[in-house]
Amino acid sequence: MREYTAASLFVLEWGSEGAPVALYWDGLGGCGLHANEIAPLLLGEHGLRVIAPDPPGHGRSPSLAPDGYLPSRLAKLAASLLSELGVDRAAFVGASWGAQVGCSFTARFPERTIALVLIDGGYFQPPEAGTLAACIEEARLEAEEESFESWDAYFAYERESLRRWTPALQEAHRAAMREEGGRVIPILEVDGLGAIKYGNRREPAPDTYPAIAAAGVPVLLVTHRVNAAVERFSSALPEARVDIIEDGIHDLVSFAPAEVAELIGDFVAAQPPP
Repeated sequence: MREYTAASLFVLEWGSEGAPVALYWDGLGGCGLHANEIAPLLLGEHGLRVIAPDPPGHGRSPSLAPDGYLPSRLAKLAASLLSELGVDRAAFVGASWGAQVGCSFTARFPERTIALVLIDGGYFQPPEAGTLAACIEEARLEAEEESFESWDAYFAYERESLRRWTPALQEAHRAAMREEGGRVIPILEVDGLGAIKYGNRREPAPDTYPAIAAAGVPVLLVTHRVNAAVERFSSALPEARVDIIEDGIHDLVSFAPAEVAELIGDFVAAQPPP
């Protein structure tokens, strides 16, 4: 694994130049280290080069102004990252919120997208945008719920939520948090979380579906359930493949890394070479 900074983002990378690239964009509050269990599998079993940035305001990447968190702006940032690394095309692998960024990337840069993989995200229709101030206040209430009295309390919560625990999981989830005022809280600050919520509502993922369908980019959705939102997604993108991980949870990357890596690797390998 290599660590470096490119396009103003802190980046983790597994694999070698020349291999097909999977650009992994983590979910809200997470960072590139969340790929630390799937990336070695994608490298070792499928020959992929995995590039996993800390999104802006997450992990070790600096924050942006509020408009910088629009999915379209983040898609341009992802494209700039690939360009700086000399990568023409990549499979975009987005987890949760990262899936929404992936939809925007694919709609705007289909010629640079080998495939789009959505890990339990990219199919939600958000509420009305409202105001940035309202979204920040909503984020403030959520941040209070995600505050813990100690690292042990935080790890116990994550262990119960994920239903499994490993040193790699502890490393990845610790990288998303920090200590402040005697408590363990998210690295992502309230203003950034509110700006992301506001951006997601201004540019909903379903608005990108017509462009994705017109471009013919292969799409895989990995989820743990079928509901009305997934059915609407399938209707809008009938060529998309939907795989269900039974008895799963929202954070499938942590819950079932081997199964998720196999689905991603097989799907990307089935596409024509870049």
